[in-house]
Amino acid sequence: MRMWPFDQFRRMMFAGVWSLLTAGQVSAVVFTDVTLSAGINHVHSYPEIIEQLPSTAFFSGGAAAGDFDGDGLVDLVFTRLNDTDLLYRNLGNGTFEARSASAGFIFPTYTDGVISGDVDNDGDLDLYMTSVHTTRNYLYLNNGSGYFVDAGLSHPATLANGVTRSGQGASFGDFDKDGYLDLVTGDWGNFVASSQSRLLRNLGATQPGSFQDVTVASGINTYRKDRSFRYAPRFVDLDRDGNLDITFAADFVTSQIFWSNGNGTFTDGTIASGTGTDLNGMGSTFGDYDNDGDLDWFITNITNAPEFPGPFGGWNRLYRNDGNRTFTDVTQAAGVRDSRWSWGTTFFDYDNDGDLDLTATNGYNGPGWLNDQTFLWRNDNGVFTDVSDDLGVTDTLQGRSTVHLDYDSDGDLDLLIVNNAAAPILYRNDGGNANHYLRIDPRGTVSNPQGIGAWITVTPDLTDPQHKMVWEIDGGSGYHSQNERIAHFGLGASGDTVDQITIQWSSGIIQHLYDVPADQTLVVTETLQRSGDYNGDGLVDAADYSVWRDKLGTNANLPGDETLGSVTQSDYVVWSTNFGIAGTSSSGHLITIPEPATSLLFCLAVLTNFSFPVFKLFRRE
Repeated sequence: MRMWPFDQFRRMMFAGVWSLLTAGQVSAVVFTDVTLSAGINHVHSYPEIIEQLPSTAFFSGGAAAGDFDGDGLVDLVFTRLNDTDLLYRNLGNGTFEARSASAGFIFPTYTDGVISGDVDNDGDLDLYMTSVHTTRNYLYLNNGSGYFVDAGLSHPATLANGVTRSGQGASFGDFDKDGYLDLVTGDWGNFVASSQSRLLRNLGATQPGSFQDVTVASGINTYRKDRSFRYAPRFVDLDRDGNLDITFAADFVTSQIFWSNGNGTFTDGTIASGTGTDLNGMGSTFGDYDNDGDLDWFITNITNAPEFPGPFGGWNRLYRNDGNRTFTDVTQAAGVRDSRWSWGTTFFDYDNDGDLDLTATNGYNGPGWLNDQTFLWRNDNGVFTDVSDDLGVTDTLQGRSTVHLDYDSDGDLDLLIVNNAAAPILYRNDGGNANHYLRIDPRGTVSNPQGIGAWITVTPDLTDPQHKMVWEIDGGSGYHSQNERIAHFGLGASGDTVDQITIQWSSGIIQHLYDVPADQTLVVTETLQRSGDYNGDGLVDAADYSVWRDKLGTNANLPGDETLGSVTQSDYVVWSTNFGIAGTSSSGHLITIPEPATSLLFCLAVLTNFSFPVFKLFRRE
């Protein structure tokens, strides 16, 4: 997005006036409880007695957001401990249709955590559910229409080994980078010797969707105590070396971070990294809250009630990523230390202003923690302000899981809270789309189909290259839950086109897009870019010439750039050499790029005869 000097001046003036006009204003965003009108009417019930758990008050199932029937709309799946699991199919008009038996779910299951991912690479979202008070987990394979088939007791992912477990969260991720999703699970209360917290490697092309237990061989069977208290596992690349690390938010001072060694093994780096100080870790979320280009880590905790001192205690933890595999605890400075007895959490930009806000749901309803309210914090330059009451997030039930999604496809993020022994609450975001946004839906071809593990960098204005926003597509997050997988970026008051998007896929392929219009959900198909494909659409055509022309003389990062970051006439030669060669479209069909118009070729021939300084006269600055 090249601008004349006057255009730049006008943008600066507008930004200054806008900041003056909006200074001190209360956000216009309101969250409206639309649970009943949306057709969500079930109750998360629980068994009266579940052995090996401290109390039935702690567990209530989870939720996952995803397009399970392939119609382009985000649906919801809820697990329940003593009732049939539910698929809520999004009807596209703000309402959902509930399905249970017609979705293929069996009963009884005592399911708890839930995540989704395409484990067999057949193009649809399968489901993985952990369970409690049983001796198996559940892998449901999708037939493509949102009907799920139990993979059965003999499937390795069910962990049907006779051990009664207290299954917690789980996460998908391709840690061996073979294009197939691997799996890590959480487990609470079992001794280390019988822990059901496992790392399962997808056997990939030889047996798609089948798994091999590599827990011991990988080195993640290292614990900080004699029992496993792992609530929220997550594959995440925290050191940006291209390899997925593994984290666990865990109870009783047992949270951990395992750094990938890049060869299928992991090293426990918890203490050296400055993490692991939380006393009772519950939920977990990652996001670049300070916009410095890396992922920070927030873990919810139990906070001691002043009137009820006892063995529980501690505070939330916000670990700022400092690079070099180290973190700094900035919890108190950031204002997110205390949110009572907290569980599910997620970073999300609810007001589309370009920085990540934060929410944490909580509740125990025991002495000292009665009727605690869900917290919603607004990010104010890295310090968080509680805006729960102001914005209508007033849930005081026993909140457990938290999910963000855009269920009504209006460009702002809505909020779902799963409550124990009560109905969930769906909060519709009203007003967040007053600011602009860009949503990116990655589709892997060499990588896994949902693009899990893709690292997305958005640079709105290349004249300000330090201003970037990043997001990693995750395969399970929060507590027992999974957010909508689409990467959502708030763009603030400016509706200008986004200058550059860079996607680093889990396969290692790096893809660039330029001059992308705002206010859309952009589906990006993984493409191995050829030299001269400067807009990353898989083709070398006239549009790539336009990108080269507009970036000429800058330090843009063009794919196939022969001059190490400085865009010159050499890059035109690269483009012209590859122009018109048959390519592959995003749909996979072979296409032929038409020859350029005679007039365009004539202009190019003339322009390339100029010396570089003369040619610069023809470019807008």
